[in-house]
Amino acid sequence: LRFLCVAALVAGSEAFMGSVAPITGRVGLLAAKPGKASGMKLRQSQGLRMADDDAPPLDKIELKNAKGHTTTVYPFGACVTSYNVGHEVLFVRPDAKFDGSKPISGGVPHCFPQFGPGEIQQHGFARNLVWNVKDVRKDEPDMPSVTMELSDNEETMAMWPNKFKAVYTVGLEESKLNMELRITNTDKKDWDFQAALHTYFGISDIDKCEVRGQFKGSKFLNKMEDPPKETKESREAIRFEAETDSVYEDVSGDVVFYDEVKPEQSVTIRNMVGWEDTVLWNPYGNEGMGYKNFACVESVKAAKPEKLAPGETWVSIVSFIPGKPE
Repeated sequence: LRFLCVAALVAGSEAFMGSVAPITGRVGLLAAKPGKASGMKLRQSQGLRMADDDAPPLDKIELKNAKGHTTTVYPFGACVTSYNVGHEVLFVRPDAKFDGSKPISGGVPHCFPQFGPGEIQQHGFARNLVWNVKDVRKDEPDMPSVTMELSDNEETMAMWPNKFKAVYTVGLEESKLNMELRITNTDKKDWDFQAALHTYFGISDIDKCEVRGQFKGSKFLNKMEDPPKETKESREAIRFEAETDSVYEDVSGDVVFYDEVKPEQSVTIRNMVGWEDTVLWNPYGNEGMGYKNFACVESVKAAKPEKLAPGETWVSIVSFIPGKPE
């Protein structure tokens, strides 16, 4: 399957793939061809649980494509924790927990309906809850995929009193990992939200890498300042020389995380639709988090929150393309 142009904001099922046919249900950008779908049973508990050495392992789904590349997805937080193409593209922190007691610190955690601190818990609740697995297509030859769904319940309504449905599809193509997130307002009133994929990418050495993109001349919020300070970026590429937490507004498209030690293990983050901002984060000097071998290059919609009317759907699409950039 190939990516087609999709409007970032659609009303109900009124979106179109190019000018062909309306998108309804899974007939979207990452939809698999008709085939046998397999489901899986999940524990009923939705939220965080207490740390317990004897707790059963979290459920996970593993996909493998014809090229032998693999990805691992946990319904807890709908978190992708591995994308292996002969080397691991993602990074999971050494202090990460896989017992459901806290969000998984690594891979591709979700931030929704809030990014960062705010009126509800840090980065929202989507990364803390078990998403329902709606479709698993391990045998799809072009792109094995998994689709998960999260919707409002008593727990979410107590924190954020808005009705919604989030549908997330992860597809493993031959040479890239695709992720499509759809947020639909199922309420009778307008509401707005922020969202992000807080992706941890592995790197050989944090001191020997850089992030390339449309950074020069953009404005960014330096959250390491107290109070956070907005400034204009003068650099063509960003290096990590100290603890970093920077929100770049309107920097999207292709963002390249370049590994100077192993250029062939670089990765291009291709933001196709929906993700308008880029956030760079690294806890420089924090050995416990494993700062030396990762940086977060995040696809974000936060600088300008998205407002949805009843029935409207926001669509976001990103691909991770490993390899030396052209």
